[in-house]
Amino acid sequence: MTVEARPPAEWEQAFVEVDDGVRLHYARTGGDGPTVVVAHGVFDDGRCRTPLARDLADDYDVVCYDARGHGQSDAPESGYDADTRAADLVGLLDGLDVADPILVGHSMGGDTVLAAAANYPDRPRAVVAVDPACLLGHNAENRGEDRVDDAELEGIRQRVLWWQDHTKAELLDADDELAGHVAAGDEELASLLADARLRVSPNIVEVFASGWVDPEAAFPGIETPTLVLRADVDETARERDRAAVDRLPDGRLLHVDDAGHCVFRDRRERATEELRSFLDGV
Repeated sequence: MTVEARPPAEWEQAFVEVDDGVRLHYARTGGDGPTVVVAHGVFDDGRCRTPLARDLADDYDVVCYDARGHGQSDAPESGYDADTRAADLVGLLDGLDVADPILVGHSMGGDTVLAAAANYPDRPRAVVAVDPACLLGHNAENRGEDRVDDAELEGIRQRVLWWQDHTKAELLDADDELAGHVAAGDEELASLLADARLRVSPNIVEVFASGWVDPEAAFPGIETPTLVLRADVDETARERDRAAVDRLPDGRLLHVDDAGHCVFRDRRERATEELRSFLDGV
């Protein structure tokens, strides 16, 4: 397969240097609409959000950036905890002179935008957290204090190293998820994900070592309107989600039926409809 998935040539691409000297790469659609800044998941990068950015580009100025350790951004050994990721995001906003943004994040990125809203409550206009890592079942009983153990961290690191020991063509054939997207006819998505895996740094294991946002501590301080789009989970998990989102002063929770963790990939039309409806109201 020879698909090369790249942002349109008219989109701006450049770097912003944040406070500790780390350079973050971004792509920006431009335009006069409200600014939507998109934060990706832990094994993805900004380019993986190209389909969503295209869907929104007519009405919004969309910024998709690479978190540290991902894509074309710098990959220092440290700085992968939620507070530093939030500071990186605010540094990007400052560097781009973006005021009143809508922050949208998936998984790790959902955790990042929630941390940014909690730590810098005057910055975002609104927040959308898509299946944020802090609400996933794996962390339901051990948020904040406990961490992923050393064996799991080493497994994640070896997984990244395995990706980078293969060519893109080999990944598209050998990685079950990527091969599944190819078989389903979504070659662009497979290409985007393969490129991201080839660029991600093993240093991102520190994301898992650092733990996620603690909803009990952080959510009450998030003042901005917040939409949480969650995967289709069982009733026990839904009750836990409702209890967490109830801590948000202006929060709304929606479980997207038949969607797994990658909500916008699994139910793109429904998720985009819900996102647009929320954006229209803020």
